[in-house]
Amino acid sequence: MALEYVLLDVFADAPFQGTQIPVVNLAGRSLDELAKKAIASEFQQTETVFIEPEKTVPACVYNSAGQQRFGAHTILAVSFMAFELGLAKSEGSFASFLLQQDSGLIESFIDDNEGSPGNIQFARVLSPTVDRYTPEVSRLAAALNTGEKHISFSKYRPAVVSVDTPTLIVPFTRPEHVLAASLNHDRWAELLGDMYTSELFLFAPGSITGGTEFHGRLLNPNLAKDVYPPIGNVMPEFIAYLAEQQETVAGTHTFSVDRGSEDTRKSVLHVEFDKKAGKEVRCRIGGKVIKMGEGKLFYS
Repeated sequence: MALEYVLLDVFADAPFQGTQIPVVNLAGRSLDELAKKAIASEFQQTETVFIEPEKTVPACVYNSAGQQRFGAHTILAVSFMAFELGLAKSEGSFASFLLQQDSGLIESFIDDNEGSPGNIQFARVLSPTVDRYTPEVSRLAAALNTGEKHISFSKYRPAVVSVDTPTLIVPFTRPEHVLAASLNHDRWAELLGDMYTSELFLFAPGSITGGTEFHGRLLNPNLAKDVYPPIGNVMPEFIAYLAEQQETVAGTHTFSVDRGSEDTRKSVLHVEFDKKAGKEVRCRIGGKVIKMGEGKLFYS
């Protein structure tokens, strides 16, 4: 049988940028777990979305290891296709879509651009835990093969933040130092006794695309050097980190963050969050999705 699919560039301000997400439309067909894993492996992308319009929960996410939770990139991809397939609810100038994950709902909003999906944004409520007891800056700098001054002179301080995944957030002074960082595996191994996560998010004020307030990069021991994976899934942790800063006053805050390097694909993510004393952080994460191709996958 032939399965229709589209290839989307998510969090992309231009074609051939952002993160590639294949979306397979099963349209009444049923595939088991092994088949979905095999198809996701065939695409060789970070994750693959499967749309099953007739089901109560009309979408799921897989990679070669199996089913995955929805993250920022796949939420935008599903929302884009929900609009195109008529699964989203028209609200006039925009459409809304509810996506179920575990026992909760994720609501997204898709701008209606004369019948085509425009900017997409989804909302979340964050209940983070924050641990400011992290290894000394000198040890972090050695583990990241960078100069101590590139971290210590930042107005921010490292912290471990957990919303979905515990993540060590390390501030740098400039984007070029984020790009130049790499893990010194021996020094990093020495820190693991003091840490309960191997996920790092490095960030700095500034931009590589010329239009964002921050530049960000995910790093962990399993990544090869000069690889820049998608950062959408760590945005809840980064938002919670910024909301926890003393200089972040109560109110609504907006910012954008880019990802990638001059020689690789770049992503741009737009964020709003509301900080209120004694209340959970409410946030909206959004960006653009560009349809890059359509095709058929022959599967039997």
